[in-house]
Amino acid sequence: MNKALQRYLDAASGITNLTTNKAEQVVKGLVRSGEAAGDQAESMVKDLLERQQRNREAVVALVKSETTRAVRAMGLATGNEVERLQKQVADLKRELTRVEREAAAAERAAKQATAKKTTGKKSTAKKATAKKATAKKATAKKATAKKATAKKATAKKATAKKSTAKKATAKKTSGS
Repeated sequence: MNKALQRYLDAASGITNLTTNKAEQVVKGLVRSGEAAGDQAESMVKDLLERQQRNREAVVALVKSETTRAVRAMGLATGNEVERLQKQVADLKRELTRVEREAAAAERAAKQATAKKTTGKKSTAKKATAKKATAKKATAKKATAKKATAKKATAKKATAKKSTAKKATAKKTSGS
């Protein structure tokens, strides 16, 4: 196979990056060697560039599909899977933050309720202590009043007995 034809095939294969200038040089080489007619040169350049573009696209597609297959075989995540997982993580973070806020609010409410119960118990205890003290005072006053009344009654009885005894003594003295 001629060198010019080999260069033409290499250029068309899409392995190398083919510019219009380079394609024209390859076709001129084919025309000089007599393997192509001069009137076909322009269409050959156009054909060469189109083939090279299609071949390059085919190679890129092949490399992508083989890379994707290899990534899947290795168990690696694709870009779409990573993006989906990132969204899930962001959603879970938002949910966790919401739940934490709700838990903190519930904890504050529970503490406030406990504080109110404790305050209520203290005031109830104070009221009970005040009632006990008042009851003790009232009992002490009643006992004191009873004692005073009893003393007065005892004193009246004693006074009455004395005056009765004096009268009886006076009667005996005057009657004897």
